[in-house]
Amino acid sequence: MKHLYPSYYEKFRCIAAACPDSCCQGWDVVIDEKTEAFYNSVKGDFGDKLRNAIYTDPDGDRVFRLADEKKCPFWGDDKLCDIYRTLGEEHLCLTCAMFPRITMNYTTFAEHTLALACPEAARLILAGDHAYTRFDATEFVPCDAYDAEIMSFLLQTRGEAARILASDQPLEQRLRDLLDFADRAQSALTGESSVFDAPDLTEIYGGLEYIDEDSRTLIVNAVESTPDLSTHERKLTNLSLYYLYRYYLGAVDSLDVLAPVRFAVCSVRVIAALSQQREITDVAQLYSKEIEQSYENMERLTEALGL
Repeated sequence: MKHLYPSYYEKFRCIAAACPDSCCQGWDVVIDEKTEAFYNSVKGDFGDKLRNAIYTDPDGDRVFRLADEKKCPFWGDDKLCDIYRTLGEEHLCLTCAMFPRITMNYTTFAEHTLALACPEAARLILAGDHAYTRFDATEFVPCDAYDAEIMSFLLQTRGEAARILASDQPLEQRLRDLLDFADRAQSALTGESSVFDAPDLTEIYGGLEYIDEDSRTLIVNAVESTPDLSTHERKLTNLSLYYLYRYYLGAVDSLDVLAPVRFAVCSVRVIAALSQQREITDVAQLYSKEIEQSYENMERLTEALGL
C-alpha cells in the first residue's frame, strides 16, 4: 500500500502542557478493547482508578467518565497525562495515541493528515504553502472495495479543484469557481446537480451540538456575517485545500462531491468571519473542535449540504 503525507505531517510534535487548549477536555475518550484489557490487569490504586473511570456510553462505546469541566480524569493539574507518566506512552488508548493523526484508507493507498482541532496541527496546516503536491501523483491501483472508474474520476477532479484553489484569482472568486466546478463534476459523475441554498446555513449551524454554548453563538453569528477573505488569504487558501484533501474522496462511497466542497466553502467563510474578531489559527481550531470532531454534527452537515 502506498502512503501519502502532506508536507506538514512529519513536522508535528505534541506540545503537551504548553498547548493553549487540550484534547483532554470536552471530548469522550473511547477505549479500545486491547487497551481496556491491559487496564484491567493493572494492579493497585491506579488500576482501580482506571477501571472505575470506564463505562459504556449510550452509543455502546467504552469511554472514560469525564470529571468536572468535562476533563479527562487522568489529565493532571500540570496539564500532563497521568496514564502516560504512570504506564508509559505505549499504554495510551488508540484515541489518545493517534490524535491528531488521521488516516484515510482507500485499500490500495492511504492518505494521512492532521486534525485541525489540535492547536499545534492547526498552526502547521495554516502556516505553510500547498502541502499536498504528492497526493496528485497518486498511481491508483484498481481494487474490489469500490468502483475503480469512480475513484479515478475523483482523483482527477480533486486535482483540478486543487488547481482552482491554488490559482492567482482572489479567494472569493476561487471559492465561487470551486462551487461551479463541483456542480459540473457532480453532473458528470451521477447526472445530478443542485444550486447551493446559502440562506439555510443559520438554521443548519444553529441546530448542531456544541461543547461550549459560547461557541454556538460565535459560529452562528459568523455564519450570518459577510467575511473578508482577503485579510488572511494564504491561510484561508491552505484551509480550503485541507478540507478538499481530507473529505473529497469520501465521494467514492457517497457519490456526492457537492457535500465536501460545500462544507469546505462554508467552513472557510465561517472561519474567515470569526478571524475578524480573533486570531485565525485559534478560531480555525475552535471551529474544527466543535464541528468536525462531532460525528453527529458532520452527519447533519453532510446531509444538509449534499444532494
